[in-house]
Amino acid sequence: MVIFLLVSIIGYGCPAPPRIPQRPEVRSVTHQWGEVTSETAEIITTIIVYNPNPFILPVKRVQTELFMAGIKVAQGQTEKLEMKTEGEFPINVSTMIQVGKIPAMWVEHLKRGEVSEMSLVGKVVFDLIITEFTFRFPEYRKPLETNLLGSLESILKKAEMTEIVPFGEDVPFQMVIGSISASWGEVTEERTELRIAAQVFNDSAFPITISRALAEVTLNEMSLGDGRLAKEYQLLPNSEIVVEIILTLDNKLMVELFMPRIENGEKAVFSVKASFVFDLPPAIARMVGQDSAEVLAYEASGEFETGLLRAMLGGMAR
Repeated sequence: MVIFLLVSIIGYGCPAPPRIPQRPEVRSVTHQWGEVTSETAEIITTIIVYNPNPFILPVKRVQTELFMAGIKVAQGQTEKLEMKTEGEFPINVSTMIQVGKIPAMWVEHLKRGEVSEMSLVGKVVFDLIITEFTFRFPEYRKPLETNLLGSLESILKKAEMTEIVPFGEDVPFQMVIGSISASWGEVTEERTELRIAAQVFNDSAFPITISRALAEVTLNEMSLGDGRLAKEYQLLPNSEIVVEIILTLDNKLMVELFMPRIENGEKAVFSVKASFVFDLPPAIARMVGQDSAEVLAYEASGEFETGLLRAMLGGMAR
């Protein structure tokens, strides 16, 4: 009888053993823009998680990393969250893109021919009391393509077919700027070369030397860099030649192209100005009373789209 009572007490009087925690289920992952300023750009990742357990489930941490052109430009982390029982719960994590990371990304993006990739990765670490469970959510990948050279050339076209007549019609010195093209040169961590090649026609009956060039590129009147002549050029009478200027751009200033400028509709005025220094032939020098002359060769400006980060990460919800 005593044995029967003991068995009864053990079988029916003691509480049931604790339930083993069930792994949560990640049901969706979405990304959208958060706050965007002139200094930072925020991406908000929302993870909808289902907690199958009848108790509150702690989320130990959520981590995200953003890579652009293979360079990590941002990371985010959220800690110490709790999920309600037996239901869906949204987890939001903010990933902030920092200005200081843009120059390195810019360099690598150019080295890849303005065609690279963006990747956003992350993980959620759940605290299952007796162990941890890590869920790595699906990687968000998107091609990054820009056409900065194409935009520059569309502006430079405005300067094509410019006539250079610095001394008036009475002095037989005339040149014409033909087609103008642009290409990227050497790219380092600090500097980017922009090479501008202009077709120059010497419509004079004298040989002329272009010994130097003075050039500048500005964005909203802020200088991005200056330039020099690739080499000295000799122009024979009634001939044409391609004259190349090498502009050296400061990569730190190129941030202006990437960060949004909401106040002006993410548009900026891009300007190029180039002057040639001509060594004048003796006949012309005697007529104008000088051996050389600095002459404006071409000048062009136009609207240029900024906020390239927003365009490059396009496709996210706003």
